[in-house]
Amino acid sequence: MTDVAAEIRKIGQKFNPEVLKATYALYKPYQERAPKDGIEITRDIAYGDDARNLLDVYMPAKHPEKAPVVIYVHGGGYVAGERSPLPGLIYDNVPTFFARNGMIGVNMTYRLAPQHQWPAGAADVGKAVLWLRENVAKFGGDPNKIFVMGQSAGATHVATWTFVPAVHGAEGPRIAGAMLLSGVYAPQHPVYSPERPAENSVGYYGTDESKWAERSPLNHVKPGHPPVFVAVTEFDPYGLAWPTAALVAELVKCDKKMPWFSFNRNHNHVSPAMQINSEIDGLGPELLAFVRSVSP
Repeated sequence: MTDVAAEIRKIGQKFNPEVLKATYALYKPYQERAPKDGIEITRDIAYGDDARNLLDVYMPAKHPEKAPVVIYVHGGGYVAGERSPLPGLIYDNVPTFFARNGMIGVNMTYRLAPQHQWPAGAADVGKAVLWLRENVAKFGGDPNKIFVMGQSAGATHVATWTFVPAVHGAEGPRIAGAMLLSGVYAPQHPVYSPERPAENSVGYYGTDESKWAERSPLNHVKPGHPPVFVAVTEFDPYGLAWPTAALVAELVKCDKKMPWFSFNRNHNHVSPAMQINSEIDGLGPELLAFVRSVSP
């Protein structure tokens, strides 16, 4: 067991701002030493009208043609979060990883609750997808091979865009696949989790519980959806873990087989994405295998 895994186990099954900061500190040295060569970055591209509708594009220095594209959507409990909380390190490590493996990596921010409620975050994922479908070819990407990867609230937004017709519209999500890390795929009442995630969930989905079912990605898993990679961690709190199990169950019922699934042992709610492109990266190779299985 690595030192960082031992520290994650000490923290255990809890998540709060202090745990987030402590996890940043654990992975920061690994990202400082991680390889970052062989890529070119174009930052702060506007994909929409809001000040937070920005994305960064990472491409291989050896310019590809029709390469797969992977968008990373950060978490933050619907009400917070940045694409680069530690600039050049976390979460720039994610698009760096995909660019170093011959793909186009994208890092994006989106509008936040409570000012911008459902479906704003998911709609922004869609805006970024549509912008890239029109523009990614100039960076060497294939507009028909766009994958979207989200963590926590970011995974919620990705799942909503992927599964909910009222959000993605009659033309469908127009993505090649979705990668969902520890997302919350249904609105949560504080009775299920009396901590902040439930309060944030109400702040995003609204207080009218009669609308929650139709806004839940869990209730919209239907045949014909894009390929999905689902991940959860050993130390995800209950309120952040059961939605993954519920989503996997819906996918199995829909597809009559297991989806791509990753159980991240010795990880907490936010740590899996922080390891990517480092010497202790166990998740990145799984994500690459998924993308390559869909877009050889």
